Amino acid sequence: MRPATGRLLTPALLALAVVVAGCVAGDQETASLGSGDAADQTLPSVTRPATSPAGDDDVDDEPTDDGAEAEATAGGDDRGADGDDDEPADGSTTSTTAPVAPLQGLDTELVASGFDQPVLVTTAPGGDELYVVEREGVVRVVSDGRVVDEPFLDLTDRLLSNSIEQGLLGLAFHPEHEANDLLFAYWTDPDGDSRLARFRATSATAADPGSEELVLAVDQPAERHNAGMLQFGPDGLLYLALGDGGSGGSTAQDTSNLLGSILRLDIEPGLDAGATSPYGIPAGNPFDDEIWVYGLRNPWRFSIDPTTETVYIGDVGQEQSEEINVVGLDGAGTNFGWFEMEGDGCFRPDCEPDRYTPPVLQYSHDEGCSVTGGLVYRGPAIPELIGHYFFADWCGGLVRSFRLDGQGQVTDQLDWSDDLAALGQVTSFGVDDSGELLAVNWAGELHRIVPVR
Repeated sequence: MRPATGRLLTPALLALAVVVAGCVAGDQETASLGSGDAADQTLPSVTRPATSPAGDDDVDDEPTDDGAEAEATAGGDDRGADGDDDEPADGSTTSTTAPVAPLQGLDTELVASGFDQPVLVTTAPGGDELYVVEREGVVRVVSDGRVVDEPFLDLTDRLLSNSIEQGLLGLAFHPEHEANDLLFAYWTDPDGDSRLARFRATSATAADPGSEELVLAVDQPAERHNAGMLQFGPDGLLYLALGDGGSGGSTAQDTSNLLGSILRLDIEPGLDAGATSPYGIPAGNPFDDEIWVYGLRNPWRFSIDPTTETVYIGDVGQEQSEEINVVGLDGAGTNFGWFEMEGDGCFRPDCEPDRYTPPVLQYSHDEGCSVTGGLVYRGPAIPELIGHYFFADWCGGLVRSFRLDGQGQVTDQLDWSDDLAALGQVTSFGVDDSGELLAVNWAGELHRIVPVR
């Protein structure tokens, strides 16, 4: 079931052409996973000190002359806002930071452990606490490097977690959480269906489970492919990933249901006093319902890079390929092809590949078995890797990164599997309040990824 705000697809909309974002234009090519040995690869370097804060709009994602990435100096030259030269009168120069020592590799730093099947780590706006989501229904808080004894939120009395793909799967804090205390959670209910609800926090370390208000309920045909990532975009809208339900995959091409898609919801109307629906349908949604993009099998983790307004989607494959799909926030209606396509090839006979948007990167099941989508690094500690998208695979300890060039093509693939072997089976990536990369694994550990210089 779902609220009455969602409408079935009309015949006219069935004929709607696929809308493809600029970063995944029609000539998009799919890259294969690089196979270079991490010990032999050339690591990027910076050619000047980083002076802009993490996430600053002045960050330059284009490589410098030697092919490395670096943050740009604010303003692009040495002139102030008034157009005058800001150099000191005596001709001396100043620098706000010391040169960065060459990057030798990456390592892991254990932040906390003892979690029970963690599937997500996230933060709340304005806070430095880390929130670790456990699949069986508990959200725990890490504060000052210590796991708080009492759970932040305990939903074990209202969910089903029999299957490895069921349970508490997603959590997102409202962008104005500091003012309204709102957060959203996504889980499997006792009937095996999916449920999205909002809650209110009473402090940085506690939320009220009794404050639950249903936002969306989705019938599930089976116990698999529930996806579950939640994230607010820079547009203030809430994005939610749903898998195809695990019952054959045809649901992903049937836009009369919500499965096999990423939804986009405007939750602000539902916060008004007297609201008749818990959310509204954004004007740009292609089918006048909740669907934003579709044709996905099990998008276990996606992330939105606010600097480029680009969405990276790790979609778990079936027989041959794991894939990373990319779309801009202006790409409403993009169809990634499942279950007609797997990767950039036909999954079903006589499919028409030109109808679908291929992944930007794919790799075979000789390399892994289940992709864990990650995020684009924007932190201050490793300026060489700003703009790199990190991802992992559930099998074999694979951890890699790449960058998209100005044409949306994969470049600068790097293998971190040996450096980051301690991560094991990565279930999700996240960032801390300073923008540094975090990862949780199935063994119950929370790690921070740090540079080796």
